[in-house]
Amino acid sequence: MNRLDWNALQVGDRVLVHDETDARAPLLPGRVTRVERASGSNDVAIRVPVKGGKSEIVLPPRLSVHLDDLDPIARCWRCEARVDGFVRPMTTK
Repeated sequence: MNRLDWNALQVGDRVLVHDETDARAPLLPGRVTRVERASGSNDVAIRVPVKGGKSEIVLPPRLSVHLDDLDPIARCWRCEARVDGFVRPMTTK
């Protein structure tokens, strides 16, 4: 995500986050839970689902997050490196 979009995130915004704990880097639906303003890039906390129907708060790097409405022309090396095919996750409303 570019810095302008990242710094415009607000609590409650829906995003997609690459799962850094999985080598396939699947996208997980998430919601912004906290934004701390900072010089340069803000610090953003996002709640994502985990196994067992639970969720956890992550502090992902800016470049592993997408806006919920994926831009079809946006480039992401994690998405392009996927070998198992890209499947957009279902988002929770």
